[in-house]
Amino acid sequence: MYRAGALAREAVVSAFAAASVAALLAWYGPPGSDFAAHAYQRAVFLQHGFSLWNNFWYAGRYSFVTYSLLYYPLAGLFGIRLLAVATIALAALAFAVVIGREWGPTARWSSRTFAVVWAGIVLSAAFPFALGIALALLALWALQARRLWRFAVLCALTLAASPLAFLLFALLLGGIALSRRVASRQLVQPGLAVAAIGAVEVVLWRLFPGGGRYPFSFAELAAAVTFCLIGAGVTWRVERARILRAIFVVYLAACLAAYLVPSAIGENIARLRFAAIPVAVLAFSLREWRPRLVVVVGLALAIAWNVTPLAASYAKGAADPASSTAAYWAPAVRFLQQNLTPSYRVEVVDTTGHWGAVYLPKAGIPLARGWFRQDDFPENQLLYSALGPRAYTRWLRSLGVRYVVLTSAPVDYSARGEEAVVMSGQTPLRPVFTTSELAVFELDGARRIVTGPGKASVVRLTQSHAVLRLGRPGTYRVAIRYSPYWKSSTGCVWNGSDGMMRLVTPRAGTITLGFDVDAQRALTTLAGRKPDCP
Repeated sequence: MYRAGALAREAVVSAFAAASVAALLAWYGPPGSDFAAHAYQRAVFLQHGFSLWNNFWYAGRYSFVTYSLLYYPLAGLFGIRLLAVATIALAALAFAVVIGREWGPTARWSSRTFAVVWAGIVLSAAFPFALGIALALLALWALQARRLWRFAVLCALTLAASPLAFLLFALLLGGIALSRRVASRQLVQPGLAVAAIGAVEVVLWRLFPGGGRYPFSFAELAAAVTFCLIGAGVTWRVERARILRAIFVVYLAACLAAYLVPSAIGENIARLRFAAIPVAVLAFSLREWRPRLVVVVGLALAIAWNVTPLAASYAKGAADPASSTAAYWAPAVRFLQQNLTPSYRVEVVDTTGHWGAVYLPKAGIPLARGWFRQDDFPENQLLYSALGPRAYTRWLRSLGVRYVVLTSAPVDYSARGEEAVVMSGQTPLRPVFTTSELAVFELDGARRIVTGPGKASVVRLTQSHAVLRLGRPGTYRVAIRYSPYWKSSTGCVWNGSDGMMRLVTPRAGTITLGFDVDAQRALTTLAGRKPDCP
């Protein structure tokens, strides 16, 4: 065990090292892969507060409530970079304390490598997840100290920061419980607290169903399975490592389940890879770094699994830093503000930095896509497969797109086929505005967001409202994603077979659609019933 004061010094040194590396990466490195998403969501929070719906991404989507309730208020208060550094330092501090209390000085190299490696999460910009992990580690610290109320509060904050972090935390606790079957009574109360808090998330997903899913490639599954099998193997029959061994087994089962059952989790379950090196170091430390060949091979694989996504994020961020500036997108924003009417959307051929999803919607320009991979599946899965001109044109028209923006920045892997189709000249797209960095194409025969039996147009589109002008009564298709919380000032709305809203109105004129969550609609949705539409 650590002598008095030694563990505190180890934890403080780890926190300082993590903060130093994270600060260098945050202020002097390229923006992380998810930085654009957080920059836009933070701007939305600062401008609109805690809004539950956003019409400017993906033809409408739930905002904040099923992703992170806690992160964006904190990011609005402290800023993205400062909050990231503080979060990473706090995680390094808590990690050093937790493993130091459990394994003593044997774990010091694990805490030191964690301090350096975890700072690399800045390159991915998975900041809500990092905040959730920091809170989860604090919860483990509280559990070690048998502070159950503090543990419960920190569990709830973990969920509020990141449901994914909470899921991984629950798996970790499952591994601990599995390894300590004899002392299971001590885990009853913590288990009940985690179950109750997890039930809250289930209710939220029921109230605000997303319907998206995240991909999970077989290659990523194979890497995760290999890591778990090696981890379980090297900790087998090592008495001090029984907790670690159980965690590897539980995590392996979770990865297999996430691969076999498509969901919004998908490949995200493999985010333990961001700590693969310190976990491997801990496992080998507990078996005194023997046998040498297994140690060398295991560490090499852990390093590869840990570093590969961070290196890829660094390369993508450094490939075209100009696209992350407002000036890069300003010409397209000016053109669209002068020519786009509220009846249409814009499609930006997605770039590796995804910064079009920031600067255009911030300027009030609604997009057919955004930057949230879960919302692309299955709604926009067409873009991830072999894409032809006719299918692409139908997709643009189905979403009410009039203009397509193509830049010189490197494109996201999901947009390679789209870029080729736009440049092919085989679609009814014609260039209407060009600069040295970008081009804007107009779609001939573009279809409006609202279509139906009479002349129809969108007079005004805001974050969670739409004002329509309809030429005659009847049923109209509104290319805004349906939610049971949409209400019409006249008539009613229902869910079309394509997931878009249908509006039934008994009269012509101006009609307002508003997103409004009330108790009756919430209870109806929770029960799985659809709102009535006479």
